[in-house]
Amino acid sequence: MFKHLLSGSLAALCLLPMQQVFSHEISDEGKIVPILNMGGRYLLTDKDYPSSRLNNALEANGQQAYQQKNALDYIDLGLKVNWTDDLSSYVKASYHGVDLGEELAVEQAWLKYAYDVNHDNMLTIKAGRQNVPLGQQNLEHSHNWLMGVTPLVMRASIAGSWLDDGVQLAWQHENGWQAQLGAYQADTFPSSKSKGANAITANIAWQEDFRRLQLSFANFNVNGRTTEQQLTQGHSHNQAACLTPSLGQVCFDGQSNIVVLDAEQSWGRLTLSTEAWFKRESGNLGSLSGLVDYRGTVNGAWLTAIYRWQDQWQFLARIEDLQGQHTLKGTNAKLIAQEAGISQSDDTFYRVGIGAIWTDQRGIKLSAELHHENIGQQDNLIFLLRYQIELVRFLNVKTNSNP
Repeated sequence: MFKHLLSGSLAALCLLPMQQVFSHEISDEGKIVPILNMGGRYLLTDKDYPSSRLNNALEANGQQAYQQKNALDYIDLGLKVNWTDDLSSYVKASYHGVDLGEELAVEQAWLKYAYDVNHDNMLTIKAGRQNVPLGQQNLEHSHNWLMGVTPLVMRASIAGSWLDDGVQLAWQHENGWQAQLGAYQADTFPSSKSKGANAITANIAWQEDFRRLQLSFANFNVNGRTTEQQLTQGHSHNQAACLTPSLGQVCFDGQSNIVVLDAEQSWGRLTLSTEAWFKRESGNLGSLSGLVDYRGTVNGAWLTAIYRWQDQWQFLARIEDLQGQHTLKGTNAKLIAQEAGISQSDDTFYRVGIGAIWTDQRGIKLSAELHHENIGQQDNLIFLLRYQIELVRFLNVKTNSNP
């Protein structure tokens, strides 16, 4: 039911009529833009969130459950410099709380140059660590997502989000068309740590003020990815290779391809936004029990309805699902499927959620959301509060308000 509902919603959005629009952004930023953000959260769930495993997806290491109740979420510190009208740089480091291993990581470090070819066309090159353009939600850090709970299919496809070191070339036309090509190191899931560029991306998009349509593609070269059944606290920007399995390990070697179709349409205060993800992997799956030929897919989607009330309030509702299918051929195929955690992968997982967000001009954001999920026939209720502040903006507003 969820699959048909999401597919139908996506198709309806994709068939919306198109109109021409000028798409170049106009920014009123200063030359130097400091970044200082903080966020905390309150989490209350019936079962562990996130669940350690999605048994209808071939994941890497298991995920550690987040701390219940109050916790520090993140602290961001960075600087954006607009050197000229065409050249800009951005560096941001983030400290994550106990949920992600109390880690300090440089999450953005890029240099971007924009060149106006003529009145209608612009080329942009961006090099360094960046959010990879795969779907729309992955273009933003999870701190800035409308809902803080990671969509199931994003977790199954890219372990939640994809930040990477690489280079991206983009073309933009005044009528709203855009296209991008990229090459990335891809030391992270669904690939593994290896020399050189292990992933290429491409996408094409069209957008105007009230609607967007985008198709994205990524191909990963996977040189031995571990899928051992253990929990890992924290998140990492590199995934160790697994070329020779050891005790308790299952290793995947092959290719991983992801296709994402996303769309958005607004009618006044109401917006519908959707993303559909399809991931296909093929290659060898091996453990101490043997080596088999592997073919697997995961697919899913989510649909979000957003209602903006006045200038400060947003109300949200989201439905999502996730399916998987895996085929192993060779000696001890059933045993290796059990070792990889995909022997019972026929279930469809789903989640429904509602939420509300309050923001004001001082850079303060408060949000609350409630989700019900069914994963592997296990129900879970998730309640999440997030309290966030852009300190630079808050201090600027406070200073400007003083006589």
